[in-house]
Amino acid sequence: MKLSIITVSYNTKDLTLQTLESAIAEINRSKLLCDQTEIFVVDNNSQDGSPAACEAFLKKQKFPHYKVFANKENLGFAKANNQATEVATGEYIILLNSDTITQKGGLHLLVEAMDLHKPNERTANSSDSYQFDKLGIIAPTLLNPDGSLQNQGGSLPTLGTVASQMLFLDDLPLIGKFFPSTQHTGMSEFAFQNYDQNTSQLISKDWVGGTAMLIRRELIDDIGMLDGNIFMYGEDQEYCLRARNHHWDIAIHPKAKITHFGQASSSSRNAILGEIKGYLYIWHKHKAAWQLSILKGILSLGCRLRAFIYQLRGQTTPASIYKEALTLLK
Repeated sequence: MKLSIITVSYNTKDLTLQTLESAIAEINRSKLLCDQTEIFVVDNNSQDGSPAACEAFLKKQKFPHYKVFANKENLGFAKANNQATEVATGEYIILLNSDTITQKGGLHLLVEAMDLHKPNERTANSSDSYQFDKLGIIAPTLLNPDGSLQNQGGSLPTLGTVASQMLFLDDLPLIGKFFPSTQHTGMSEFAFQNYDQNTSQLISKDWVGGTAMLIRRELIDDIGMLDGNIFMYGEDQEYCLRARNHHWDIAIHPKAKITHFGQASSSSRNAILGEIKGYLYIWHKHKAAWQLSILKGILSLGCRLRAFIYQLRGQTTPASIYKEALTLLK
């Protein structure tokens, strides 16, 4: 197979069916992908009939290569994706969220770019290395439901980049652009300002979101699968960190577009607490022990700032979530 699509579902039946429908439409109109793509749906014990509905839909579509996993418990995002990755046969594997709509060319352009940028080990590890000579991960441009740009990815997690994000340094007028941040949003020069969605010139990133992450098979053979110890949130940063440590290039394709409905959930309790847990796990696994107390101080100050700001605005729910996050940092 050229491509393996993995979609993890959890009580998102209608959204998941929409995701599958748009992906199949893209596959059928692409000579590169038609009859060369397999689909895996991994359901994490949904209570809304998702597994049966997906099975019936794929059968009705007469899609030739698919498998639906119906787990008896919620394994989390990483373990569920790994479950399908273990049996996938694609040259490339894309982790595709169950709340996405693939736009025309969204998958074709990603695979085409991977085919174009074959790994060159001779130059990838040399001092005169040129960009994208070891392209291992590529993501599409993510769009909000209204068609606006949805920022994603950022700089690799360090004390400095986490501080820039948590303390709003990258949002400061005039000087914010000089602060690399783990989240490329706000006023950082690394955000998508002057972003041309009509070019095929790839944009280099330290990490990209797992929302729609296309991975080269050789990269998986090199560094392994997602870290199953992370239930949800932070697994994409950790995976890209490992990839970068093995000299793999990571990029966003401006012209390949996928709509993502999940942006609104970024302020939810699970997302906020998951982000904090993700940073703590990454530091335990990858960083020097002396950095952990400093990280906790940065995260604590950032959570207090957010709780204070939300409280001033009368938004008690997110304020209480950030206060709860402080308990993780004791």
